[in-house]
Amino acid sequence: MQEELIANLIEKYNDQCAQGRSEEEAYNFVIASIGDLSELTEGLKERHVLSSVSPEERKRSARLVAIAVMMYIISPMILIATSEMYGNGTLGLVLMFMFIAIATGLLVYNGASKPKYQKEEETMIEEFKEWKSKKQHEDSLSASLSSAYWLIVTAIYLYVSFTQMIWHYSWIIFIIASALFNIIKALVALGRRNDA
Repeated sequence: MQEELIANLIEKYNDQCAQGRSEEEAYNFVIASIGDLSELTEGLKERHVLSSVSPEERKRSARLVAIAVMMYIISPMILIATSEMYGNGTLGLVLMFMFIAIATGLLVYNGASKPKYQKEEETMIEEFKEWKSKKQHEDSLSASLSSAYWLIVTAIYLYVSFTQMIWHYSWIIFIIASALFNIIKALVALGRRNDA
């Protein structure tokens, strides 16, 4: 947090100097934008930044996550059961991906429906609160999509392994999936850097 505060102050100072203010004016402007630091420590305890969510919101979120995880776990079982009982791997595959899609939708909805912080004034404290809220939201969404990706990869691995009986080669799916995952992460990071 200290590093973030210092970096933000330096950036504001440089911006003010670039706009033609003297070093002293830029310094005074940056110091004035900090506000009272006791506001920061109290502000971090506010509900929408770092404190815990209400019990109702926590129960709703836990329910959605539990349903999504259950659907992820059941999805490969549906594939195996339909293949064994009906000899129809295609139906099982369709049902498995439907369950995975619904579970992923639940996790994304859960992450996206959390309230976002809105700045009340132009101070560094408010900017930090907004940044912290945005980061928590992005981390939660990223974790949801990441878990969905790896569960889909596992389902594909199980499907290929059971239907083709090539257990000694099918593990390569995980290496390819890992490479794709890192490429996707790099592209997303590059996109964020270009937006900033």
